[in-house]
Amino acid sequence: MTPDRKITEGRRSAGRRPKAQRAEGDTRAAILKAARRVFAQRGLDGASIRDVAMAAKVNTAMLYYYFKDKENLYRAVLSDSFSALIAIWDNEIFKSDSPAREKIRKYVEEYIRFHQANEDLRRIMAMEFAVSGGGVTWVCENFFADNHARLVHIIHEGIKNGEIRKVDPSLAVASLIGIIVHNFIMQPIAEHLHGKKVDLSSRKFGAFVTDFFFDGLGVTGK
Repeated sequence: MTPDRKITEGRRSAGRRPKAQRAEGDTRAAILKAARRVFAQRGLDGASIRDVAMAAKVNTAMLYYYFKDKENLYRAVLSDSFSALIAIWDNEIFKSDSPAREKIRKYVEEYIRFHQANEDLRRIMAMEFAVSGGGVTWVCENFFADNHARLVHIIHEGIKNGEIRKVDPSLAVASLIGIIVHNFIMQPIAEHLHGKKVDLSSRKFGAFVTDFFFDGLGVTGK
């Protein structure tokens, strides 16, 4: 074998994920996926480790190998689910000098995609909010706080640049998020009332939310 071929083969080997490591990652991912479904159906208090193990098709010993207890598993599920929310801010537009409107539009579109992909998470959080569980505080501190602060900063920038009139940034952010979340919660009712499917796509619904947020529904001068 030539030196160049040895180097090439070495690089290929270094880039491969060991089978054992890959298998462990797949097992952990399968457990998290099953746990999210179970927690969405039964909540933290109603679900058991045995329920999750059965859903993931593993024994309880295997589950305890990855997670020390139900609370640890529950938080791992939330962390795994909310990782996509955190990833929204990796987009280059949020590091640029783009107008506040464009940054808000991008965030809204990605946040809508996040909701489209996380129906189970929405159900889990609805149960947490209903009972004011400790999970709400934990999620707020670990995920919502930074997300809220970043959005508030964009609103401040918009006010400073004259794109947004002077408003309470916290109320503005809560209203923006509320429009999106409420529409997803009310989607089944809206579709029943209208007799047709409601388009909550990131493009169409995202454009509506952004325009509604910046322009409102009133006619200027009227």
